[in-house]
Amino acid sequence: MSELMDQSELVEAFAAGRIEGVSGAIERVRTHLSEIFLSGDRAFKLKRAVKLPFVDFRSIESRRAACEAELAVNQRMAAPLYLGVSPITRAGEGRLRIGGAGRALDWVVVMRRFDSDQQFDRLAASGRLTLALIEGAARAVAKMHAGAPVEPRMGRVDDYRFIISKLRETDADGASRLGVETVSSGLFEALERDLDQLAPLIEERRGARKVRRVHGDLHLRNLCVFEGEPMLFDALEFDPSLATTDVVYDIAFLLMDLRRIAIPGHANAAMNAYWNSSGEDEEALALLRFFMALRAAVRMAVAMEAGDAAEAQSYQQLGLSLFQRTPPQFVAIGGLSGVGKSAVAAALAPRLAGPAGARVLRSDVIRKMALGLAFQLQAGPEAYSEQSKYQTYQALAARAAKALGAGVSVVADATFQSPASRSLIEAAAAGARFHGVWLDAPLSVRLARIKGRRGDPSDADAAIAVQQEPPRGLYWSRVNACGDVAGIAEQIWNDCGIASV
Repeated sequence: MSELMDQSELVEAFAAGRIEGVSGAIERVRTHLSEIFLSGDRAFKLKRAVKLPFVDFRSIESRRAACEAELAVNQRMAAPLYLGVSPITRAGEGRLRIGGAGRALDWVVVMRRFDSDQQFDRLAASGRLTLALIEGAARAVAKMHAGAPVEPRMGRVDDYRFIISKLRETDADGASRLGVETVSSGLFEALERDLDQLAPLIEERRGARKVRRVHGDLHLRNLCVFEGEPMLFDALEFDPSLATTDVVYDIAFLLMDLRRIAIPGHANAAMNAYWNSSGEDEEALALLRFFMALRAAVRMAVAMEAGDAAEAQSYQQLGLSLFQRTPPQFVAIGGLSGVGKSAVAAALAPRLAGPAGARVLRSDVIRKMALGLAFQLQAGPEAYSEQSKYQTYQALAARAAKALGAGVSVVADATFQSPASRSLIEAAAAGARFHGVWLDAPLSVRLARIKGRRGDPSDADAAIAVQQEPPRGLYWSRVNACGDVAGIAEQIWNDCGIASV
């Protein structure tokens, strides 16, 4: 990656503290496209004068346009961080300044500085990236997608085919400059085969308003905790066409990155939080394998272009591993209220086949989605009539069948007290291997767990739990649910003979 314009004067001025409007010690961070200078409570982002296969920042006009585009797109999702775009001008006596009159030497995005230790990649590396944070981030992505501009003219099959072709060029260019032969053709060929198979679904989703102007670069480093909440920042700005795409392609970047650093529980939690919050159809799970592998190929090509062959190879291996298909499995976890079904489902789901593990389908969540209620709000008594309960189980079974048809395992979480509910869910398995599990725990344990709930979608309280009785003639595997969650999940895994991914 060679510099095509000398920006050394600007870089040296920042480093030497010779820029008015910048106070305090300077910390410099360099990325593929930017020089970032951190000082006090501000960050100044300078676009590097480079030309890559996917971007050309050689002219000052292109860099100014990129700064203004970055401000515009990021203020939709990270307004507290993005303050403005300013020129760098001469101030006399060998000094420069942010803003001011005179000819602009270059342009910077001015941001509010945040603690870099709160970026998600650093949180993950230090073991501080909690499930609550990653679920909060997934919900923030879903909210951003809901308000993003729709653009049905983009997101075509040919657009993804073009991305693959450009990645081939970038990868080959990087390999050539490293003096090595590219070994990535297998990944590109797998992507092209999958794209051909997914073409009808991809085109159908364009008409269903699923193509939007999204973030475009949702890896862990571009998420942070700011003022206690997950925040998305540094959205892709230099080419709107690359960030105008299917919403699932956007969230796939985050899921791929979580899988890359080997925390599958977080990838699974993010996937399920996104699907629940966005109301996305389970049919779209069929796109995840392709989109996650394509995101891995993007990072592979960028790493190769940057001269990091080892990192490129790790992304290549990840991309290829996503095409190693394992038949999906179907686990239904039943039990009376407070027995711990949801905790056990969350522990099992990451271990089951799927690009990000199993889709967890919970009757309490599906009920609230159908009513248009926030998950924490109480549903009225009409939601629990026999007809309404049956409709909830019908919706759960239909969603499960779609997920399994998309090649993703399912964990169904509901009481499954009635024979009709169990029959519905068993029929949804179709050709997938089905495991029915009933969790048992005494009333005292269930009541203690119900008392400890906070913000849970379940409406079942102690009064309801006291009235419940286990079904008779149950032929599902019965498991004692009094122990710790990990132990219960392991027992289910072993007793049911669930195949490992």
